[in-house]
Amino acid sequence: MSSFAAPVAVPSRAVRILAYAAIYFLWGASFLAIRVVVANVPPLLAAGARFLVAGLILFFWAAMRGSALPKLHEWRSAVLLGVVMFACDYGPLFWAEQRVASGVAAIISALIPVWIASFEWTRSARRMSGRLLLGTACGLAGVIALSLTPGQSIGRHIEWLPLAALLLGTFAWAIGTIWSQRLPLPASKPMAASVQMLLGGVALTIVSIIAGDLRRFDIGQLNGRVVFSMFYLILGASILAFTAYVWLLGHEPPTRVASYAYVNPVIAVLLGWSLGGEKISIQVILGMLLVLVGVIAVLRNRKVAPEN
Repeated sequence: MSSFAAPVAVPSRAVRILAYAAIYFLWGASFLAIRVVVANVPPLLAAGARFLVAGLILFFWAAMRGSALPKLHEWRSAVLLGVVMFACDYGPLFWAEQRVASGVAAIISALIPVWIASFEWTRSARRMSGRLLLGTACGLAGVIALSLTPGQSIGRHIEWLPLAALLLGTFAWAIGTIWSQRLPLPASKPMAASVQMLLGGVALTIVSIIAGDLRRFDIGQLNGRVVFSMFYLILGASILAFTAYVWLLGHEPPTRVASYAYVNPVIAVLLGWSLGGEKISIQVILGMLLVLVGVIAVLRNRKVAPEN
């Protein structure tokens, strides 16, 4: 037996590029896929189905790879995070995309790193840095610019209620991210993510049934685009992209991995314009630029959790 340790294999550049492409494009395109689905399926029912199926698939995959099953106290944490991060974020997101363009939804979702930094600052005794102040101010200015975007009715702007729902969802994800750093969760990241997805899907499905979505759901409205989009959300955006994200965190600087937060909205806006027939107005461009400036200012030397 050799006394020398075997060298650790260094991932190839092609593998890294593929992993970045996954978190950039798969997550970026998920906003358009959501819009396609909620045009034919009740939003809470669609969100619940997405995370129920994705959570189950990821759970069994992690278990077959030898990940330990969650302990009771880890299940309790997963319930809390599943409700806060998945139900309270994706429920409003799916609902709002019935009323706003997928690009607008993606731009507002990109504010999550800004809120995480702001919430963490309120818990500390430190003085707010100029970078955080700039990021927060630009983020809020971006939302105001988006609120001036023309809606579906001529002469009217986007309704404030969908924008407020999107903001509520980003707040919930940011709060859940901070909690997830302190709550006990399975050591295996895929296992931890799977139980959060699964329980968030359960919560969304229960609320959907109470709201009467099953009575309003017409299976005859399902077509190839809807089925493909849902399959994409489950496999591409929820499983493949998350696996790539976890892998990248183990091989790349966190600040570089977190660049998805300002690439996703650009991808979403371009896809919404080119494939979804969404208009790119000066307000959308201004709002996107303001949000991206804010996110870039905050993301320096920070590590954030993924959405979509």
